[in-house]
Amino acid sequence: MSSIEGVDYTNWDWLPRAASEVESYVLRLLAESGVEPHDVSARAKSIASFQRKQIAKQYPDPIGQITDIVAIRIITYSNTDRDRARELIRSRFAVLPGEDRNPGEEKPPHLRGYDCLHIVVSGETDDYDSDWVVSGGDLERYFTTFGGLEIQIRTVAGHAWAEFEHARRYKGAQYNAISEQDQGTIDQLFGAASDARRALDETFVAIDRILARPTVDIESAHIETRVEPDPAPGEVASTALDAVTLSQFMKTRFPNDSDGSDKGVSFGIELARATGIDTVEALEAALEDVDSDQVRALMESGVSVTRVRRLDDELLAHFGQDYINKTQHAGYGKHRALQLEWRYDRLRGKTRYRTYLLLGEARPTELEAGPYTAVGALREVARLLAHARGVDTVLTSGLIASEPNLPPGARAKKIALEGDAALWVASNLNREASEQLMLQLLDRARPVDLRIARGDVVVADGQAVHHRQQVDGH
Repeated sequence: MSSIEGVDYTNWDWLPRAASEVESYVLRLLAESGVEPHDVSARAKSIASFQRKQIAKQYPDPIGQITDIVAIRIITYSNTDRDRARELIRSRFAVLPGEDRNPGEEKPPHLRGYDCLHIVVSGETDDYDSDWVVSGGDLERYFTTFGGLEIQIRTVAGHAWAEFEHARRYKGAQYNAISEQDQGTIDQLFGAASDARRALDETFVAIDRILARPTVDIESAHIETRVEPDPAPGEVASTALDAVTLSQFMKTRFPNDSDGSDKGVSFGIELARATGIDTVEALEAALEDVDSDQVRALMESGVSVTRVRRLDDELLAHFGQDYINKTQHAGYGKHRALQLEWRYDRLRGKTRYRTYLLLGEARPTELEAGPYTAVGALREVARLLAHARGVDTVLTSGLIASEPNLPPGARAKKIALEGDAALWVASNLNREASEQLMLQLLDRARPVDLRIARGDVVVADGQAVHHRQQVDGH
């Protein structure tokens, strides 16, 4: 009986599911570290392809020795992310001896050009305890049945070269049918294309370096320092941060993301406390000037993440390098510090907070023009209009009240008015909702000489019919 005839081909019934599981695993691993791939795709080798390879190679044990029966390819935009992906794979998987290599480096000079990492793994490392490989699942079954799983990592430039070379030379019937002289000419041209590909990869790395560490405008950073009003009398930050209150906070702030596990919420509490935050109010204050939409766009990976991950990103955006230093040992990840550094490359110098100025004669001279955060500006607008037009003008169901009766999820902040009067204003609004509410309040109070500006755009105007226009001065 030949080695092919002795193979149990019923295994191929579940191999596509194993490929799907490893693809999900790698996508999650890359997203966790802020590595955005161009493409991640896994496949199961067909029975026919398996048999052709065995006939050509004549392995004594094809199930154990053919290590790409399930294989996955990661295509990155630059060598920066290719190297990071390689480190992630090494940190999470057990690599077979001698199976972390670049076959292109083994080619003779006249056949240079192929540039792709080939790593063969046999499962997760023994010292990494995760629930990512489902117990009893098809990926776990693959690792116990077959000899290895191949992971290829290449850049988009390297992929373009490899795909063309694969079609025209490696498996090209036309190439094999022409003269040796013409083959030699094509080899030289592929070498020239390889040199151009290398230059392209180096240029992409240079671009990545600038994006990761942009020139910071110190003056702009100084101007963006926001106004921190004193708490109103009787306003006490006392809501302890625990699993229930943090879950509610994250549900309100990140409504479109998944809850995550109880373990994940505990991790979120650990992260907050590492920065000195132990109340919901302190967490709100820290994140008040973080533009959630902007951070989400910068960290987008195409993979769904939990609310705890969103919280982690926003704390990183707010505290920066200090956050990396304080939380690098949080949780169970051995490589968290490195992963945070990579993720911070996508945020550093690019998370300019969306701050607001209050302009016009209706702003008392003793009140600073700003800058304010969106909800900070909303509170001041509510205060000014309540004084100018009466409290009833600003009352808004579920958002602004004259009694402390807003829903708990609104995280109302007390705004002192004249005498014993006060307002309670929701603080759980994002930038867009805050701008919309300010516009509504000014609509009710019109005419009033008060404009709310974000950058060079007026987002709400108590006198104009059209609410979005260019700022024409203070």
